[in-house]
Amino acid sequence: MRKACLNGLLAVLVFGALACEGESQTETESLMPETQGAQEETLGQTEQAMMSSYWGWWCPPWGATGPMGPMGPTGPKGATGAPGPAGAAGPQGVPGPMGAEGPMGPMGPMGPMGLMGPQGVQGFPGAQGPQGVPGAQGAQGIPGETGAVGPAGAVGANGATGAHGATGAMGPTGADGATGAMGPAGADGATGPTGPMGPAGADGATGPAGADGIDGVDGAEGPPGFIDAFHVETEADQGLSGATITSGNYQPTPVAATLTVAAPEPGTYQLSWYTEVMRTTAGSGTFLVRLRDVTASATRGFLKDGSGVDNGAIGAMPGDGDVFLAGDILPFSGSMTVVLSGEGPQTYRLEYAMATSASANTVLRARRQRISLLRVQ
Repeated sequence: MRKACLNGLLAVLVFGALACEGESQTETESLMPETQGAQEETLGQTEQAMMSSYWGWWCPPWGATGPMGPMGPTGPKGATGAPGPAGAAGPQGVPGPMGAEGPMGPMGPMGPMGLMGPQGVQGFPGAQGPQGVPGAQGAQGIPGETGAVGPAGAVGANGATGAHGATGAMGPTGADGATGAMGPAGADGATGPTGPMGPAGADGATGPAGADGIDGVDGAEGPPGFIDAFHVETEADQGLSGATITSGNYQPTPVAATLTVAAPEPGTYQLSWYTEVMRTTAGSGTFLVRLRDVTASATRGFLKDGSGVDNGAIGAMPGDGDVFLAGDILPFSGSMTVVLSGEGPQTYRLEYAMATSASANTVLRARRQRISLLRVQ
């Protein structure tokens, strides 16, 4: 029995000491960092209050608290508590500066066409336009048939009395009475107009010649005149066949325009020439015309035309009144100064050719062929 009481008393003492140690430990744990969490801090305070109220009578007052021992290992993390209510929203911050404008994005696809809007209100009537030009008078209609003869009208009333008739003719003239005495002379009448001038009288005799006057100053020397003149004109419209003048084979017209001076005097001469040329519808391509110095075997004038001229009829060239006939007429003319030595005859001739032509028809026509040679010195 005694042993049992001692064992019970010992248990009380041991348990009380352990309780006092636990209270001291609770105070130590309350000084740990706040990293243990709000839930663990609240649990430690509650446990400390219970232990102090229960064992405070037993545990004697202690001395000064000793230094804190080393921190024990962190216990396992408790379960996460329910989220607390959201805190009040903080004040709105000052808007930051506007960023730089970005590059324009690509244009999106065109949207579908919208529905047609309602019809607008009808506008006010416009001003009346000007009166149109009267139309042409219509053709006269066909005369209608002659109507039937109407009934005879009633007899008219008697007409009014007619006017008096014309006065009858005058009776015959009575016999002349006796001549009366002559009256006084009348005043002179006004002078009549002057009559036309009479014919000129005959010329009088020539008077004696006057004395010779003083000689005047000599005038400037005039231009030199023509000393000699030679010329030929072949005016007729003539044709040349393509086969005779092809490949630059120059030929004159059938009646040639040739000027020959049998024995020209030595000196300076003015040479000039003229002709009119037309290519016909039988020809094509380039044609050529030249004035040939036959004596010197030299060409003094030359024409070459390969342009798209209007070809004319084979039979004849148009005249100056044929304004609507086809055919371009090209003049070939020129002049130059030549010096002749006077040794033997001198000959000039107008000649024609085609670049290519195998036609036996007329491919070129020429007229008004003229050559002149004038001696000026």
